[in-house]
Amino acid sequence: MIYLLELYVLIGTLFLAGKDATSYLLKTTFSRDSLTLDRIKRWHRDGAILWLLYVIAAAYIAKDQWWFILISSGLIRLSIFDLAFNKWANLDIHHLGSTAAFDKFFSGIFGTKGAIKKSLFFFITLIVFNVVKLFI
Repeated sequence: MIYLLELYVLIGTLFLAGKDATSYLLKTTFSRDSLTLDRIKRWHRDGAILWLLYVIAAAYIAKDQWWFILISSGLIRLSIFDLAFNKWANLDIHHLGSTAAFDKFFSGIFGTKGAIKKSLFFFITLIVFNVVKLFI
């Protein structure tokens, strides 16, 4: 059941990466209309809120293993979101964001062209976390 919930979180994260990429592309299209820009920024911010809502729902379903879902959901987002966003926003696949606080933090660690390194690091961490979970 836990791995189905992880799959649910993975699919939701990919969906939100596509939604955020669309808002990113719309931002350049409507750069002169401030009302539209505010709506696009809000739509982008709301993606994080949606992510929290479906992660909390998955954690609730997991019952006593809620902590596992919370940790693995964070690792899933850290491992795949940037690559999916870059692909759907027509950016260089290596690009690591530059405006959000987390983007600045991870750019300092992995470099501005470190999206693949960051994704691999957190994907391997996710796999190790799942393997350790099998023995707990």
